[in-house]
Amino acid sequence: NVTSIGNYAFFNCSSLTSITLPNSVTTIDYCAFYNCTGLISANIPDSVTFISNGLFKGCRELRSIKIHDNVTAIGNDAFSYCSKLTSIYIPDRVASIGNSAFYNCANLTSINIPNGIRTIENYTFSGCTGLTSITIPNSVTSIGSYVFSGCTGLTSITIPSSVTSIGDGAFSNCTSLNSVNIPNGVSSIGSYVFDNSSIYNDESRWE
Repeated sequence: NVTSIGNYAFFNCSSLTSITLPNSVTTIDYCAFYNCTGLISANIPDSVTFISNGLFKGCRELRSIKIHDNVTAIGNDAFSYCSKLTSIYIPDRVASIGNSAFYNCANLTSINIPNGIRTIENYTFSGCTGLTSITIPNSVTSIGSYVFSGCTGLTSITIPSSVTSIGDGAFSNCTSLNSVNIPNGVSSIGSYVFDNSSIYNDESRWE
């Protein structure tokens, strides 16, 4: 009969390896599983529509997570520092992904950005060194600051024509990035966007 799980409910439960939540749960609050360093897998019940801020932050052993089609939003830092997470499916109904949602998910090799996303928030994929390529959907109009900063495995990226602004340092320290296409509709490019990337000092690589 549990319907909600409160803030920091399982904070620092380092021996917790898996958890299954019943469909009666509709709310999982801020940082409920923060720093559960032994957590390997978790299922989010169909009744939960919001992945709250910091929900699995610091769950460095988390390798699989099932996110169902009813989820509409992912909060800030929801999966940050989940360094063993290799892939995650984000349903099409998700309309917002918060700041640093996948920050330092070093082994994340693939991720889909849903078509309903309009803004990729600051630091969303920063430090995801395992990403080699990513597709940004045509719904996106704004790429925030340091979104892909430190994605050292990223070799190419296509920015859709819908994008009008790119924030500070968005592709900084992307040391393998050798191809980028900036569409004509971009009217604002921040500072240090390609700082310390492989194309920084070689304008011949710009497309």
